[in-house]
Amino acid sequence: MYLNVNQRVPVARETEADFVVPILVDVIASSTSREDGNRIQQVVNPPEEYVVGRLWAERWDLSLSEDCGYNPIEIADVSGVWMQVAETLMRAGKRFRPELGIEGFVLEILFLHEVLLHPAIEDRVAVIDSMIRSLTGINSLVLMQYEQGESHHLEDSEYRDLGFCKIARSNLLMKDTSLRYPFNDQHPGGKKVEIFGTLQHEQWLMDHWEKLLIDHPAL
Repeated sequence: MYLNVNQRVPVARETEADFVVPILVDVIASSTSREDGNRIQQVVNPPEEYVVGRLWAERWDLSLSEDCGYNPIEIADVSGVWMQVAETLMRAGKRFRPELGIEGFVLEILFLHEVLLHPAIEDRVAVIDSMIRSLTGINSLVLMQYEQGESHHLEDSEYRDLGFCKIARSNLLMKDTSLRYPFNDQHPGGKKVEIFGTLQHEQWLMDHWEKLLIDHPAL
């Protein structure tokens, strides 16, 4: 599997909205899969590729917006989600609330709106970790809503393995990429995940993704 990352970045940042960059990541699986490195399960010539997972996020280029003279509240005002993020993380006169323990330099804030993986992908943590690492550096904050009850949402243990912690008195989870976390300690270079991609996998993904978009009509 590999990731296809799409993002729209303005050539020039001229308005508040230009500092919030939409990102769509597709998880691509080939129709050709191998067992034990030798025997080929199925051969398609040439191999087809199918989307078996998808992530939608927005990145707030925080440091750049401050360098350009914008107040964080001006940037956050572009949407209700970002205003919630600003109100949760920031305090007047200080960049971040002291109780959050954010001590290092923060270049950007990434908000994960939706993540959907086909159920055939058994190791969700490995794939989502790769997605996040492809979008962030060591000076990033990653946030997402803490949600349960849906099959595509992660379990608490999976959030912890990825380094997410719940922010007190909020429904947000936060990950500071400058800090160590269990999955990375065990797999510093990531973990390989195999899946034999089919058209049925992609159709399932697209059908369920469309249902998720009901809550995000702007996407």
